[in-house]
Amino acid sequence: MTWHLPEETDPAIPLPCVVLADRAGLTEFAALQRGLRTLGVPSLRIDVGSIADLRVFTLHEDGSLTVDGRRVIPTVTWVRHFSPRAVPPGHGSAPALFRAESWCGLVDQVSSLSAVHLPGGADPGRLVQLDGAARAGIRIPRTIVTTHPGAASADLSSDRVIVKALHRHFVEPAPGTLEGIFPEIVDGAAARHLAVRDVPMIVQEYVEHQAELRVYYVNGEIRAFRVGKSSPEALWRDAASVTVSPVPVPEPVEKAVRTLTELWGLRYGAFDFLLTGDGPVFLEVNPDGDWRWFESRAGVDDVSISALSMVRTLHRQAARKGPSAIDLAGFLALGTDRAGHARARTPSMDACLLGPLEIRVNDASVHLSARKARLLAAILLSRPNQVVPTDQLLDSLWDERPPPTARKNLQVHVSALRRKIGDRITYEGWGYRLDAGPDDLDLLRFRDLACAARDTRRKGDADAALTLLHYATRLWRGRPLAEFRGVRLIDEVVGRYTELYLTINEDWAELEIERGRHIEVLNGLDDLVPFFPGRERLVAARMTALAGCGRAPEALSQFETVRLYLAAELGITPSPVLRNLYEEILRGDAPCRPGAVTGRTATPYRRLSGLF
Repeated sequence: MTWHLPEETDPAIPLPCVVLADRAGLTEFAALQRGLRTLGVPSLRIDVGSIADLRVFTLHEDGSLTVDGRRVIPTVTWVRHFSPRAVPPGHGSAPALFRAESWCGLVDQVSSLSAVHLPGGADPGRLVQLDGAARAGIRIPRTIVTTHPGAASADLSSDRVIVKALHRHFVEPAPGTLEGIFPEIVDGAAARHLAVRDVPMIVQEYVEHQAELRVYYVNGEIRAFRVGKSSPEALWRDAASVTVSPVPVPEPVEKAVRTLTELWGLRYGAFDFLLTGDGPVFLEVNPDGDWRWFESRAGVDDVSISALSMVRTLHRQAARKGPSAIDLAGFLALGTDRAGHARARTPSMDACLLGPLEIRVNDASVHLSARKARLLAAILLSRPNQVVPTDQLLDSLWDERPPPTARKNLQVHVSALRRKIGDRITYEGWGYRLDAGPDDLDLLRFRDLACAARDTRRKGDADAALTLLHYATRLWRGRPLAEFRGVRLIDEVVGRYTELYLTINEDWAELEIERGRHIEVLNGLDDLVPFFPGRERLVAARMTALAGCGRAPEALSQFETVRLYLAAELGITPSPVLRNLYEEILRGDAPCRPGAVTGRTATPYRRLSGLF
């Protein structure tokens, strides 16, 4: 157990504190805790081997903890590889198992009580991951889960297959002793003779590829590494032969990562992708994935810096939102009056980016006349609570040709913006970050409403989901930040939120169609579909609504328009789902919802967006 706390703190006063829980020997949290100490963020690290040293661990009614005589309030709790299997003195006796499960249960519950718990969301298993990716239109390998890998290999009819664990690659027969069950690449002919097993395994087609990527998502920031290895198990059995190099994140990979992290509510995840001539192929994501080994092989520390920035930002936000006792302790923890009084001194802000840029502070409009000032505000606001590297800001503000004085001028622009909107912008050593919450920024409200609507619909409350979707669509005022079209940092964000806007409209349309409100759907989609002629799910909703209004010929004409567009622009035909819908309308069988094709197996719609 390791404490890193500010000097001269009263142990009886609840102190906002980051709690890190992992197992001994892992370097990620050791390095993270050193960085937090440098930044003045108090932290407590508990490794699974130090459980025996914890004699006093009290959970109070106000959510604070007393650990070894020090009272702390967990702001951020991050748990990695902390499981009953790793708790000494080992397995075997019932008391030992009870002790291990009780300690791990306490850590899990402390994590749930924290203002923020990482990696965030649930840990999606491999089948949930593959299903979610396929439904989102992201390519995955053909996969079969089976106890008979030989028969599955025959069904896949692939030249080579990969046989791997359904759950974790490692088992822990004794604390600190890990044994691996590694993926195997098997020739297709030989794989057909694999014996029946007494455990379910994953059998996948082997996908020919040009490169393999390990991609880290850290609270909005994405870092990618190209990994070269002779076999899947080389990472564990022949680490010296593995090559790792940092690479730019391909745009399709970034889009896939952001889609999946939003789907599963992850703030952190280590993704594996294959790059092929037909685009990326998603393999899996590990919410507990290590990063220090990949960094050391690549000679960088980008992920460590992103993780440090994320934890510090989340800690500061949680400390500021707490009761007065927490604010006082946060002021002591950060070692500066500015941090403690930031909330009191920072004026209220309402920034709107889902349309033309509008900023109001204390209910008064903020006027930014110079284009660079407006662009700087737009970039920082469009990436809230993330560090935007200085070099990227310079290239964006000066069209990738910054003059020698650009860095100094940027500091002047930042200072001027800070005076306009309050003390929300901080410099992190490699870039600037603007702190904001949903009350401050329409982007965050929009995202939160979309996530809440999706969760509510999944739970079966369609009426509540419709209400949330309605509130979300009201925030959209036209193409976001159109005046800055062509600026890469802006276009990336606009693309993500346009995708989310389309998904919201598709969800809304499907729910309304289920209620028979076809005319309302047409009113909502008539102005949207022409901008996205290849967006098949959107088109399917309009076709269904037209058929429901007795306008089947127009629905069939809509299909023909899409077919011609896809053929001319992309050289492809409509998806099976859309073709099946067309055939049902042609037969006079009006479907009750866009994807309801009687007696057929539906495949996911392709997401083909136009310009907006």
